[in-house]
Amino acid sequence: MTITGEDTEERADLEVSYLLRILETHAPGRRILDVSCGMGRRAVRLARAGFEVTGLDVSEPLEEARRYGERSGVDVRWEVIDPLAIVDLPLATVDAAIYIPGLDSQANVNQRRLLRRIRYHLADNGLLVVVHSPVLHIAPLASLVKKAGFAIERVDADFTPGLPVTSQSETMQIIARPLSVPPDSLAVRSWRNPSGVRLDMRYAPDEDQLLDPSPRRVWEDLIRAASRNGADIVNNYPVDDPYGCERGVEAVSRFFNCEIEPRQLTFAPGVTSLLHDLCGLADGGLISAPVLVHGDLEAWSLARGTEVRLFPEPATAVQLMTELDAIRPALLHLDRPNFLGQVLSLDEMEEVIKAAARVGALVLIDESAAPYLGPAGSAARLVSRVDNLIVLRGYTKAYSWGGLRAGFALASGGVARHVRELISPLQVSELALHAALKLLAAGDIFERLRQRIRLMKPQSIEMLAALGLEVIKGHEDLPWVAFSDAGGEATRMLEHCGICALHPATAPVFPKPPGAFARITIPLSVERMELFRELLSDAYAGRVL
Repeated sequence: MTITGEDTEERADLEVSYLLRILETHAPGRRILDVSCGMGRRAVRLARAGFEVTGLDVSEPLEEARRYGERSGVDVRWEVIDPLAIVDLPLATVDAAIYIPGLDSQANVNQRRLLRRIRYHLADNGLLVVVHSPVLHIAPLASLVKKAGFAIERVDADFTPGLPVTSQSETMQIIARPLSVPPDSLAVRSWRNPSGVRLDMRYAPDEDQLLDPSPRRVWEDLIRAASRNGADIVNNYPVDDPYGCERGVEAVSRFFNCEIEPRQLTFAPGVTSLLHDLCGLADGGLISAPVLVHGDLEAWSLARGTEVRLFPEPATAVQLMTELDAIRPALLHLDRPNFLGQVLSLDEMEEVIKAAARVGALVLIDESAAPYLGPAGSAARLVSRVDNLIVLRGYTKAYSWGGLRAGFALASGGVARHVRELISPLQVSELALHAALKLLAAGDIFERLRQRIRLMKPQSIEMLAALGLEVIKGHEDLPWVAFSDAGGEATRMLEHCGICALHPATAPVFPKPPGAFARITIPLSVERMELFRELLSDAYAGRVL
């Protein structure tokens, strides 16, 4: 950990003059961390300016810094660190961190580890300022900052805010913000039960009663028919079929009415697990996705330094192809149906997938919510017609079997091997695999559910529209209704009524996209619809629905 440039009083004056302008304007508070503080000149000057400063360095320069601080008569906390140690840094939350690294081929990994540890201590919307010279190292240094979990806000030259870096610049200053990283950036962190809620409309607890056969009955029949109540099933260790593809290919092919080869099918413990493993599909390249995409894959990717670009919703086929041509990503990630309940047709999807192939991009489609639509409408039917498609399916939506922890990926022949490189074998439990295949063998079990959705959905739309909400109806067979929620006004109104709506679990990019939409899952049972109507009555200022 070395200091680039001369550690002189004049250099410290130049640095701190710049830092004061940046910190006063952009840092959320006055707690400052000076990493690689050297002789302590920056830290002392910042303390004189009224900041609460902690200086970090290895033992030898820090002793000089302590003496310099004592002579200056200011209060700075000095801490010795070992940059190679894996333990956490000896400090609490800070609002900004200043880092002046040395950059050489042997230090990159250790510097990334140190930057990651710094990130853990930065406040929300905190600030990282990296000062470095010469500027020819801007690309590797910027990559290092991104891989440590930061979003670069801008780069200045020669301690001058807004001055662009050129080949004539002597120094560069990278201004970055810490990204939220797993587990904080994952969708599961947003599912805590809020207080004061009388009707949680983020999910549909009454939908499994409308399936034929009921998944409960499928499970009970499986256990009754199994030897020793399933003990022999869980006793099996299928090293000869570690991805469940040999045993599952017939049921999957029959369900989607298309021919699938075993190498194209990979079972795993749910779509959440698949999104984690498949974040490596971009192979270091750019990932592009709509702003409302379920962002777990992006969260894992950003934490590993992969660049993510979001584009606005709603994303039509034409808009998707325009985006592909404009930024040429390595991976296009889509939800189908999307958060707003919109569904591109298979013809449109095939056109988009082929457009992605022309720019060298893979397409990953998360069809977690597609079971409502039936197997005939699944993009799984396209995997053998293109070479760059992966489709994910699960058993949480519609089936209401979230606790089963089973899902599968279907991949085109051209990318099937890459999928297997990323997904661990022997992950889905034997009981879960048997149950999942039994459900597939039952075929399209959702017709009665679809009929109920078509009956109840217009009532929910009418009630929300009567409140003045801008309703997005979505596909008629999907049991949710989205609405505009700019500024959170609609959410606050529903919360006042005791109703909890669902907000998109978007990718943790910086700056964070505004929360423009929310949705509710429509009541399917008479009891939930009556409660929904009752809770909304106050919002109608005495009007009776």
